[in-house]
Amino acid sequence: MQPDAGRAVKAWRRDGDGAVCAMLPEEADMLANLGRQVLGLHRAVVDGRAILDDPVMQRLYPSAYEGDNDAAEFRRLATSDIAADRIRTMARMVADLETALPAEGDEREAAELQLAVDAEGADAWLRSLGEVRLVLHVRTGQDRGELTPGVTDEDIAQLQDVVSWLGFAQQTLLEALE
Repeated sequence: MQPDAGRAVKAWRRDGDGAVCAMLPEEADMLANLGRQVLGLHRAVVDGRAILDDPVMQRLYPSAYEGDNDAAEFRRLATSDIAADRIRTMARMVADLETALPAEGDEREAAELQLAVDAEGADAWLRSLGEVRLVLHVRTGQDRGELTPGVTDEDIAQLQDVVSWLGFAQQTLLEALE
């Protein structure tokens, strides 16, 4: 699913020490779903289930050192803490979205949602939007053989549209906070 190209996505705007924006329910649902998927990647790191040679994991958790021994030691000592911090920030964005979404059958279901974040929430959103963009960007740039069978050129184009939309959301949030 991609954001409705026929409607202008609203920019974030400053509100006190935080920011507010309007988002369509389907946009919020899509972003919450993507956030939950990235949360799963970070939880796999904490649980020791992550596939560290996956191109996405290599971008999310790059080697901190060139030497294999130093890199392995850094991963052993720091990766779980880094993942826990990323889980906290991504969970904040997902919770904000899930809280804003109307219940199924709610008459507000088609109305734009108003999302408001304080300064701490805005920081979590900026970081989380960047991570979701990174994951999608890496996936859409992978060789076809590395993708799930059945992924079409149209699927890739839609995901690239989502990456652009996420970039807009991240950029306007950052500008609103300046």
